[in-house]
Amino acid sequence: MIVSLNGADKVLQENRMLGKQNSELRKRASEAEAAAESVKASYKEKMEKAKKKLAHAEELEQEAQKKVDEEDKRITDLADKRAFENLAGIDRLYREDRDRLHREYRLKKQECEDRYKRREQEDEAFTWGVLLFASLDLIFRAIQSARFSHDLIQTLTFIGGFITGMFSAAWGLAAAAWSLNEEITIPVIRQILPAVLAVAGFASLLALVFGGLGFAGYKLVGFYREHFADSISVYIAVTELVVLVWFADMMSAVKLNLIVVFIAVHSVYVFIRMVVTREGDGTYFGP
Repeated sequence: MIVSLNGADKVLQENRMLGKQNSELRKRASEAEAAAESVKASYKEKMEKAKKKLAHAEELEQEAQKKVDEEDKRITDLADKRAFENLAGIDRLYREDRDRLHREYRLKKQECEDRYKRREQEDEAFTWGVLLFASLDLIFRAIQSARFSHDLIQTLTFIGGFITGMFSAAWGLAAAAWSLNEEITIPVIRQILPAVLAVAGFASLLALVFGGLGFAGYKLVGFYREHFADSISVYIAVTELVVLVWFADMMSAVKLNLIVVFIAVHSVYVFIRMVVTREGDGTYFGP
């Protein structure tokens, strides 16, 4: 009986000990759970702080990037502005230099043109003076030259005779037309028709001959003035006249009229110039 009680006491003692241990374990579990909760809370708090710091860092990064973009834009705008100002300055300097050079060029061009005009006027005055003197000398020598005076008078006589002959022919044609009134019996037609035919014949012949000669001369003179009327032609013509006038009395072997010789020689000179002078892509007679 006593042994049974002792065994029960041991069981009770063990139960109490187990209960005590269980209480301690629960206490420790509670403490551990509390510690875990504390750790969790601390971790959660630290995570929140970390998230806030991360968000703040992202905001700072965004602000920093924004400032970098703004600064980059400012630098780019400033560089563009400086480049534009430099280009504007370069363009202004270029335009100033260009205008200055243009002014200098115009002044020098005007000076050269004025100098050239003065020289041209001086040369022209000298040339015309020489030509005037030569012309006067030629006139006096031509008057003194029996051969040249004779040929000149002969040429003028031929021209006068030709003109007189044409008028005589025209008058003869008009007279022949007027003589038709003897063949017409009707009084009105007899007076009008011969007069009309006479006037028409006289005017037609003169117009045909002198109009044709005048038109041909006008075209020839116009062609000469356009292509050959220059100082060279004047010098050549004066030289030809000088030779003919000075040596007219010595040219007994030349039977032609000296005026015709002058025209022929000058025509040869014109022909030679037409051969050797280039007009556009070729000469007057071809490439």
